[in-house]
Amino acid sequence: MPMFRTRFATTAFPMMVMAVLAGCSFGARSQTPSPCSAGLRDLAIVGTIVTMADPPVAEALLIEDGKVAAVGRRDEVLAGTCEGVAVVELGDNVAYPGFIDAHAHWIGDRDYYGIGSPEEAMEEAIRHGWTTISEQWVDDERLTELESLAAENALPLRVDAYLALNYDDEFFGDWYLEREPGPVGDRLRVRGVKIHLDTGNGFAINWDQDDLTSTIGRANDAGWQVSVHAVSTDAQEMLLDAFEAVIGAEGPNPLHHRVEHALQVTDEQLGRMVAMDLVPVIQLDGVAGDWVAWAKSLGDEGRDYEAEGVELLGRWRDFVDAGLHVAATTDMPWFLIDFNLTDDIVRPQDQIAGGMDGRGRVYPDPPAWILDQLLTAEEGLRALTVDAAWALGDEANRGRLAVGTYGDVTILSGDVTGGTPDEIRALEVVATIVDGAVVYCSDPAVCGQD
Repeated sequence: MPMFRTRFATTAFPMMVMAVLAGCSFGARSQTPSPCSAGLRDLAIVGTIVTMADPPVAEALLIEDGKVAAVGRRDEVLAGTCEGVAVVELGDNVAYPGFIDAHAHWIGDRDYYGIGSPEEAMEEAIRHGWTTISEQWVDDERLTELESLAAENALPLRVDAYLALNYDDEFFGDWYLEREPGPVGDRLRVRGVKIHLDTGNGFAINWDQDDLTSTIGRANDAGWQVSVHAVSTDAQEMLLDAFEAVIGAEGPNPLHHRVEHALQVTDEQLGRMVAMDLVPVIQLDGVAGDWVAWAKSLGDEGRDYEAEGVELLGRWRDFVDAGLHVAATTDMPWFLIDFNLTDDIVRPQDQIAGGMDGRGRVYPDPPAWILDQLLTAEEGLRALTVDAAWALGDEANRGRLAVGTYGDVTILSGDVTGGTPDEIRALEVVATIVDGAVVYCSDPAVCGQD
């Protein structure tokens, strides 16, 4: 049986909203603004704000110079605002910490979904509700492009880059050692390295054990987080052996090394993941159904995984119950239908809904084996905020709204914890805010832009 770690229990947000907001006044501010001038990255948000911090639900949020300066009751927060600060009145909408897509290829793989420039790709990510995207396969050419955008202050959202060490059987060496991990400007971080241990469907292994272990060891010793693409049980076994050799069978894992996809995991492998506190990164809106078609190719050729081993696929509930930091991500654009990006897919609310009912985009009927692995809306929300920030090693700044964190906010047209999966999918992205600046808004009246 897998080992378990302790973590905070998921909060029932609808009940908290009622408890926190009951009896609170939403009238005009009770005091005059402070005698200071509002800056370009100053913003007040008033209404229902889910913070993923303390208090869990707030009436108002103040962002100053791009960071959260106050969160709490409306009258208290607004009393400290500067003259002329913009105010977003949420009305029936709900604000959340800026959603984090911790594994995607919005910019680097833009050609696949018909986007011509990095600017257009980032615009689409923002329009779909993301304030952070993690580019999970960045070679030298892609890194140069990102660094140029950062130098020109042309990144409207946060980008975390993971430098590619291979793609299938093409290897690039330790080219990342020419630099150190860390920020490149205000919104670009070079965070980690990416290893493609097995192929997209898990059929072939690209590394041998000794090379994998030594490569992870060099990266870890140099302070780089390691992100490993691992689909099949064979790949899981190899990466677990490698991580154990590098950080020990019981960790700790201070760099938050990650397992990308973590699709086919045995009980014994789950126990080892928990012991080392590795981070599983999963795709809730597509994996359950879409991977059924590939089940036979997971592992040995000719082995029938429709009759054997399918229950090992997509262990979302087991990961969460084991206390792991589980990040839910889009893997954009690889779960689009025919690489067609539409308004109603790869949004944060689609990930939450997919985790609740197990419906895939290509195969909408959830397979029976995933029904025991479904998550609650609150757990899906956590996987896109606090745990996604953990997966990026930046939990101090992102994934929650508390004094000192980044002023990144996503506004949706309702409460993701208060409806059915289809009702959650019907919610709209109203606004995306990065560093206190509204970078996307579908309703100018809400954003104070009318």
